[in-house]
Amino acid sequence: MLNDSVRMRDILTELSGTHWVAVKFYASKPRGVKLSVPAPFCAAAAEALTEASLMKVSSIPCGGARYAFSVPGAKAPVMRDFVPARLNKLIEPLSAAMRAPRLPFSPAYVGFNQLGGADLYLSFMLNESANELAQAWGQLTGKRLDCRFTGVMSFCSEGAAAAIDRKRPAFSLGCSRSIKAAGLQGQVCVCLHERNAARLARAWLAAPAGSRV
Repeated sequence: MLNDSVRMRDILTELSGTHWVAVKFYASKPRGVKLSVPAPFCAAAAEALTEASLMKVSSIPCGGARYAFSVPGAKAPVMRDFVPARLNKLIEPLSAAMRAPRLPFSPAYVGFNQLGGADLYLSFMLNESANELAQAWGQLTGKRLDCRFTGVMSFCSEGAAAAIDRKRPAFSLGCSRSIKAAGLQGQVCVCLHERNAARLARAWLAAPAGSRV
């Protein structure tokens, strides 16, 4: 069943050769699920490869993530929060990081690899794997995937929020803070809206077994 996140993650892993994390946003706290220690979205996603978690969105210790996930009252953070200090001569460090993608709704909680369905599937992968997935998407849809690595609030905004809001795959290189927090040097964060994930999964399952190599 493609509405089961465990099954979907297994299919996507078989397809791409990389591990995937199911992300679900909630309006209220799921019953019977214990809250985890608050952590940056990027770090929590990376840790979810081995342990499921649930966090209150407003408690995420990153202004960029709170803004990207439309926490009421959250203000656009400034550039210096995401860009290395050595680049301050090239940017205005106190300018707001405006026009960054945001969720079109305001969730109260976010879960990683929880049972049930998911809103988003993400994977941290090497450039080669990300490129292969982009090529597969182009073949499947007949449209070239526009992989523009822009913005500064990458994994939370340009990745997760963009994939959900725009309903198309989003690729993110990560901001300097997220790369350190999640230990993801040299990797690309690929985010798939659940509809896009299901489309890839159906195509993969429909292909002859001998062609899945």
